[in-house]
Amino acid sequence: MRDIQTTIMGNATADPTAHPQEDGSVTAKVRVAVTGRYYSSSAQDFTDRKTEFVTVFARRQLARNLLGSVHKGQPLIVTGRLNTSEWTGEDNVARYSLNLQAEAVGHDLTYGTSTFTRPMRASEVPNIDPDTGEVLTSSGNTDADADDTSADETASEESYAPAF
Repeated sequence: MRDIQTTIMGNATADPTAHPQEDGSVTAKVRVAVTGRYYSSSAQDFTDRKTEFVTVFARRQLARNLLGSVHKGQPLIVTGRLNTSEWTGEDNVARYSLNLQAEAVGHDLTYGTSTFTRPMRASEVPNIDPDTGEVLTSSGNTDADADDTSADETASEESYAPAF
């Protein structure tokens, strides 16, 4: 069976939320309000259609980037696989939700500008002293301390793991 691939354009109704998974990965969820417009010849003007709310799910790196980039009210363009979910509410009424498993998410540049920043790789993250926040050299010393510390003292100090 084939998936329904689609693209939506709308506004984030709230900041995205993180949902940690059992395998250690993260899933992000954000609701997007989509309001279509059409030209009404009887009114001689554009008219809004009913607003649809789509729940967008993102996984892995896309989820981490979504959590750090998207905020309430921002215009988004999302492409992915469309599906529905249904459940019974507390009032025993059948409920439905329109969902989109995101493959790509971006800001709609029709309404503003955006700056792209590539996340750092683990090998590029500097060692940081957890007490002072200073960047440590590979030997475990700060740049200022490296000149007046002997090699014997350097070998005995702890080295800190990257702060992430």
